[in-house]
Amino acid sequence: MKKIFLVLIVIAVLMGAKNMLKNGGSVLPSSGGVELVNPYPPSSPLYADHQAFVDKFNSNAKLKARYSGDLTSKGLYAAWDQAFSRGARSFPRERLIEMAKTQAAILPRLPEASCAKLAVPQDDFDQALGKDIQDAIERLPARHHRIVTDTFYDALLAEIDNAPAIPVDEEALKGAFIDLAQSYPGEYGERLMRVFSNPAAASPEDACWAVNSLITTSAQLSPSHSEALLRKAFGG
Repeated sequence: MKKIFLVLIVIAVLMGAKNMLKNGGSVLPSSGGVELVNPYPPSSPLYADHQAFVDKFNSNAKLKARYSGDLTSKGLYAAWDQAFSRGARSFPRERLIEMAKTQAAILPRLPEASCAKLAVPQDDFDQALGKDIQDAIERLPARHHRIVTDTFYDALLAEIDNAPAIPVDEEALKGAFIDLAQSYPGEYGERLMRVFSNPAAASPEDACWAVNSLITTSAQLSPSHSEALLRKAFGG
């Protein structure tokens, strides 16, 4: 379940380094650290927000040092996957719900085949999926892209600064699971369980429906239940 929520953010930001992630090759020599580039032309409505993220990252010596070395696209994905999970454990409730709502806005704009991939655990950066996610974000108001980049930058900072982690409220988490069970009665619950018990065997239609529905529903629970579920899902 963690990957369903996580992969959208990580892939969207990795597209900012795409010019240096060719064929799984190195990003930069070990002495240089990671330098991000803006993949959007100045005419794009997303250019300014992404440039702000790129500038903040490239001007932060601690971040560049953290990701220095001979990194491949797979290695950078894994490192930022870990950083995002750690950062998400420090986010306030409002940020977690905002993240889920943004992802719920992205999913209906993905091709069904790409949407379905989010139900299947992945260990690497899927560039085809990343391109579809980037295209989807470009069709949304720019504020959604700002949420993606601001969230990821703050997650990276939380990791390197070791920000205090907020524990999952276990009672609220139990309540969230009860809410979810009530949201998927009968055949809907059975369909959801079939997908997540064996996602690789699910049809693209079923897998996409399950991912889309679960993220949307998770953001619509009571605030305390939504926070507990999302903190667990994002933070691991």
